[in-house]
Amino acid sequence: MKSFLSFFLVSIFFIYGEKQDKLTPYSYSLTDSSISGSIEGHIILTPKNNNVRFGGGLYGRPAKTSSSPTSDSVLVILTGNSSTNESETELEYLNQINQQFQPSILPLKQGQTVRIQNSDPVYHNVFSLTSPHKFDVGRRPKGEHFDVTFEKPGVVDVFCDIHSNMYAMIYVLPSNIISITKIQSNDNFIFTDIPEGNYEIKVVALGYSEFSRSVSVTAGNAIQLGTITLNP
Repeated sequence: MKSFLSFFLVSIFFIYGEKQDKLTPYSYSLTDSSISGSIEGHIILTPKNNNVRFGGGLYGRPAKTSSSPTSDSVLVILTGNSSTNESETELEYLNQINQQFQPSILPLKQGQTVRIQNSDPVYHNVFSLTSPHKFDVGRRPKGEHFDVTFEKPGVVDVFCDIHSNMYAMIYVLPSNIISITKIQSNDNFIFTDIPEGNYEIKVVALGYSEFSRSVSVTAGNAIQLGTITLNP
């Protein structure tokens, strides 16, 4: 009888302990549940090497574009449904160095000011014909600058009237911007900790067609956009 009771008690203890061990992972998974998702993809810019005409009217001159994208040539922009009225007071710079714009693509918030500065030992004449942000800084020697404020969202194409190979893009972001990243061609991008909801992904590159896609983010899921190829 004693042997039977001992076996019975040991069996109960073993079964209870086994059930407790099996409950532990389930309990842990409840406290570790994710409440946001992510969006990721891969960007490729197809090579380009064709004659284009920059600007228009008296400013337009033929030039050959480079077949090698610059190191900051792709913007990946995530926008949502909510807008922000936050103003950006930090001054941004569009420099001219070695007869190139640096950076070649510059994202801005609405109302932000850009200082267009000549750091070359030669004259530059930077201008844009993009409405409503048309400007012409005139012929500027080394060390001089000119400030321009951009109030409306959209793409602003920037050129130099003296050096036809110089081309830059200013991208004034919409008020519903969530996040932005700047990468190179053949790089991956990822946006993490994105709350559930509907969003739009835009991919913008200098001299390329813009890519846009609507996405819906659900908690704990990673949206794979795969390879996104942009053509001139």
